[in-house]
Amino acid sequence: MKLLFSLLCSITLLSVSPLYASDKKALLRELKEHKAISFSTWSSLIGKDIKDRILYAPDIIIDYLRKDNQLQGYKEKPEKPAIDSEFYSDIINAVLELPQPVRNHIHNHLAAVFLVEKLGGTAYGELLNNFDDNQLGFIVLDVVSLNKNANEWATWRENSPFAINSAYVIEAEIEPKDNDNRKAAIQYILLHEIGHLVGVATGAHPHWFDGGHPQKWAFTRLSWLTLEHGFEGKSKFDETFTNRNKVKFYSFRNAPLSSEDIAETYRQLLKTDFVSLYAATNMYDDFAETYAMYVHVVLQKRPWEIRIKKGAETISKITNPILDNRCKNKKRYFDEMFQ
Repeated sequence: MKLLFSLLCSITLLSVSPLYASDKKALLRELKEHKAISFSTWSSLIGKDIKDRILYAPDIIIDYLRKDNQLQGYKEKPEKPAIDSEFYSDIINAVLELPQPVRNHIHNHLAAVFLVEKLGGTAYGELLNNFDDNQLGFIVLDVVSLNKNANEWATWRENSPFAINSAYVIEAEIEPKDNDNRKAAIQYILLHEIGHLVGVATGAHPHWFDGGHPQKWAFTRLSWLTLEHGFEGKSKFDETFTNRNKVKFYSFRNAPLSSEDIAETYRQLLKTDFVSLYAATNMYDDFAETYAMYVHVVLQKRPWEIRIKKGAETISKITNPILDNRCKNKKRYFDEMFQ
């Protein structure tokens, strides 16, 4: 089963009629054998310039995504997208303008980027079969969900674990005003997805198909004690970070936490080594979020700031947390990776 990066911009999905156990078993078997995740299907793309591997999703990918959504109970049926040339150029340039070390990771681990509509989330990543041998995966982007400027997208995401019912709100800034555009938002989203592929390929954390004890892996041992069902697990900070298990991104009005909990949740976060609230949700997103923030802040010299506001007043501010002393071990990990 895939790591559905509804982790990154998933939306609340309506329930559908459940599959019977026998149906699920047959569908899972079909997905595991699907040609969409076969190396031979995409071998002709390997070695091509990345701009030639950003493609409108072919039928084989659409079929795979629809079946996977069916398996997981999602009502969305992905389709080929309809976008203008300017939007397509933003996606191309978001990739081409990444730092060279990230481009190297793309060259080594990314078979293609596929564009769709009605994915059921903003972005999704999948590994090809026999990943230990080929170390390749692909990324799927939902173009409709990508149509936001960078700070608008970041603000939308950071508020999503809190049901808004008071004057408290989060304001996020990941780009200065002169670069606050759609291309910058796409680039940050791509960094997170690339981070997922790199995390498996470099042995930072276990393969999400197989799982594994987090203390046996180079990155996850920094913060995680257990991996339980799915992506759930216990962190080293759960005794004091009591709100962590209540953080459910993209829940909005259905969120377990309310906007009254924003200040306390971030107060608890700042006593951990997680670079962001999203990084605290599970060990896979811990790596991907830290990867994205490291590239964004350290390599690209761009801002990353959260402002907690009550009305017009800023009551607290978190700036470039990857540079905080509390995150020094994680920064050191990526210093060595990108050295």
